[in-house]
Amino acid sequence: MSLTLPSAYSTALEKTIIKENWIIQLYYDGGSSFTPIALSDTTVGSVFYQGVVTNKPSVRTSISLEDSKAKTSNISLTIANFKYNDADFSAELFLGTRKYINRTIKVYSQLNDEATLSNCLQIYQGRLIDISHDDKIINLNITEQRPWDFISIPQLKTDRTKNYYTLAYGDYTPNSSTRASQAFCNEKKLYPVKVDRLSATHLIAIQERALDGNSGNEGRLHYYEKNADAFVPLTLTNNAYNNVSISTHDPNGNAIRIDNDLYRGFICKPTGLNDETDPSLWNNEEYAFDVIGDDSSYSSGARETFVASSNSTQSSELIFDVPQVEGEITSMKLKVRYRVDVDKSGSPVYAVTLENTTPEDYSGTADTIVNIQTSSGTQDTGDVISSLISMDSFLSGNDNKLLNPIKLNAELVYAGGSGSVTANFYVYDVHIYIKTALDVAGSRDASKKTANDIEYLYVGANGLTESYSGSNNSVSYGHEAHRDLLVRYTGYTTTNPENWSALNTDRATSNWKIRYWLDEPTDLIKILDKLSYEFAFIFKFRPDGTGSYVHIKQTSELSAVQTLNKDDIKNLNITNTSFKNLMTKMEINYERHPADGKYLETITGTNSTARTNFNIQTKENIKKINLDMNVGTPRTTPQSDPNNDFYSYYDNILGDIYKQVSCEIVNPNKGYNLETGDIIQFSNSTGEMPINPFGGDWTNYYMITQLNRLPNKVNIVAREVG
Repeated sequence: MSLTLPSAYSTALEKTIIKENWIIQLYYDGGSSFTPIALSDTTVGSVFYQGVVTNKPSVRTSISLEDSKAKTSNISLTIANFKYNDADFSAELFLGTRKYINRTIKVYSQLNDEATLSNCLQIYQGRLIDISHDDKIINLNITEQRPWDFISIPQLKTDRTKNYYTLAYGDYTPNSSTRASQAFCNEKKLYPVKVDRLSATHLIAIQERALDGNSGNEGRLHYYEKNADAFVPLTLTNNAYNNVSISTHDPNGNAIRIDNDLYRGFICKPTGLNDETDPSLWNNEEYAFDVIGDDSSYSSGARETFVASSNSTQSSELIFDVPQVEGEITSMKLKVRYRVDVDKSGSPVYAVTLENTTPEDYSGTADTIVNIQTSSGTQDTGDVISSLISMDSFLSGNDNKLLNPIKLNAELVYAGGSGSVTANFYVYDVHIYIKTALDVAGSRDASKKTANDIEYLYVGANGLTESYSGSNNSVSYGHEAHRDLLVRYTGYTTTNPENWSALNTDRATSNWKIRYWLDEPTDLIKILDKLSYEFAFIFKFRPDGTGSYVHIKQTSELSAVQTLNKDDIKNLNITNTSFKNLMTKMEINYERHPADGKYLETITGTNSTARTNFNIQTKENIKKINLDMNVGTPRTTPQSDPNNDFYSYYDNILGDIYKQVSCEIVNPNKGYNLETGDIIQFSNSTGEMPINPFGGDWTNYYMITQLNRLPNKVNIVAREVG
């Protein structure tokens, strides 16, 4: 990185004697004209800069690797209150005809009375925010020019209801399930869209991106069944999805429309074992519903065993709770995957049955799933069998309420004869097939929820596309979202910022994926700061007002822009990063739930070496981190390439104690082109440094984290990296 110096400026730095002056341009009104002042009188580009600045200003910049933020301190200028156009200059700055407040201020370094502006080096760009004065002096307070100030997002809202359109970034995945073709709805890569309007026939939800029905860009709406923790696609009356957005709803944005009956069909699992289940009878009862799919492994099924050698009846119930869904249940089926093995000796008379029994307080009859009776030899069902049982008879006459609980009864009846019978029952999986709709007319008590109660629906379409590259690609990664927000909302240039290519190489990978949505106004700077932290980069403005991305590369990719020795520096001070900042274990929650905001995934990353080296006790030095945007999978141990994932990156910064160096650079030829984020080295050749750091060597790389520039002076703080 480092600053690009004009050739004449570089030549001047090589001279034995260097005279430095700062020239300052105070822009006014539309920003095309300025009033020139300086530390000392000079003429540059036929413009006379009056030397009225009486203090020695400084430009302080810093970056924080720990929280991925950049900062440029305010500049204070003290100016003589001289006569300007027959009045005090203080009158010109505020109550004159020209407007200076909140206009740009540029500061240039001029060497050896250089007369051409392009041969001077711009070292700062900001805006004037405050003015104070007395009869002799004027104080100007200048802050860094930050285009995100006073901006909140989202900004798009409907004309009538004033609801904000959902702003979303990332790649999402809808569920696929209809009443005609029911499926599990386990996918949670969706985002909420606000229901803006209820008509006599439709619900209308709003979001920013126009959807065309194609893969990755289709507006399939979902209803969240809270008790099943499932996002179920909504269909039209004919079981088709309504995949495209409509533009006629509101002139400001896009909407998606669906029938307000909320037709849907899906498969779910029991929510757990009912309290009435006797845990002493069945082995591993929870195995009957612990996986999604059709698991037939003996080791993952609930098991019950009966043994009889005399007249008796043995039975036990496996009782499941099922999720209570919203609306009218129009159809319900039960799928049971099971196996029954029967072994006998002698000539017993028996019957072995597995039944779906009548739920309590429901009318209807039990359904026999399997019935094995007296026969010669060993009796069993053979392989695992799937049995699909209609529960509609239980629903009819019971206000179409969802069944709760569901009971499976295993039974062995020994009726006579001689010998013994052993019956083994295995239940591997229980699925519940549900068709439901909202009873819009309200004719049944089963319709607990009305369309008016629904605040959000959910969509699996991809988020916004890039606004900076000219492509129509969805924004998939956190650094892309950061840049898109700058361009989309601040008017920031579409030209690639410094170091963008290197950052894109290290961040456009699966471990840096984004999924994030927003539908209520939030300060843009808060979003930008969160993106920088969660995706591990720093955005900063350079002295000339252009932007730059900073991140720590892996050691093999580091290279120094300058190598300093004892002749280049003075006031050398060597210290270490603070033990208080050491972080050797991180408990990271990530992948936010679209409906309740909880985190779906958790990992713990541990630097065991550091915990041993620094005598960290078991419950000490643990940081809990919630990632609301980054859905990449962090590692549990630090990787050699810190850019592999979130945990590895911050462990590279916080997982050890590193050397830190501060000094004044007295060689302007090596100091005047430096900026924060630059990688430097100190000479490791014998005798070229006044002392070795803590008795070690100078082989490592250092990143400049603080830089203070004054006329004729540059001070830095650099931290060991790599």
